[in-house]
Amino acid sequence: MAVAVNADSLGSWFLPAAARFSERAGHLLAVTVDDQDHTAEWLKRGQVLAAVTSLAKPVSGCRALPLGALRYRATASPAFLARHFPSGVTAEALADAPSLTFNQKDLLQEQWAKVALGCEAALSGHWLPSTQAFVDACLLGLGWGMNPDLLVRDHLKAGRLVELVPGAHLDIPLFWQINRMAADQLVQLTAAIAQAAKTCLEPAKSKI
Repeated sequence: MAVAVNADSLGSWFLPAAARFSERAGHLLAVTVDDQDHTAEWLKRGQVLAAVTSLAKPVSGCRALPLGALRYRATASPAFLARHFPSGVTAEALADAPSLTFNQKDLLQEQWAKVALGCEAALSGHWLPSTQAFVDACLLGLGWGMNPDLLVRDHLKAGRLVELVPGAHLDIPLFWQINRMAADQLVQLTAAIAQAAKTCLEPAKSKI
């Protein structure tokens, strides 16, 4: 069964649902990874049967199930924060501090800066196409980045990571879009994903 999933969902909450489905149904999954704003394109092209996407409007021939929101926090190591933001987090300081970007489609850092600071920020930094590498890079002081709360909450509690602006999280609503023609085949997978999302994701509200 071909599905498309954003990397951060795959790296945080999606796999337990996939494992539960595979164990019960015995089907194999072919998972394509893309940005949450672009996974729906795979549905439109007929290359997958379902997708985790940020697109709320159903793709033609599909139905959309709201999953909740994946919460992100702008995090860095304490040493990185002290070195690059000695006078606080400002647009000017962000322009000089290395950020982390997944790929050319990744705009989460810019979205967070605009909402958290109320202004545009010119960002530059390292490109790391790996969800786990984002966390590791932040821990090592390579840069600051937007990490799923699910992956960094223990590091934040332990003080290994800190938020750039405490409490200024970014919630990205996610949806499970399913090809209507294949909906019956995906009943068990949809149920597993809905249960995992209910357990792990935040209720979809405003982005901050």
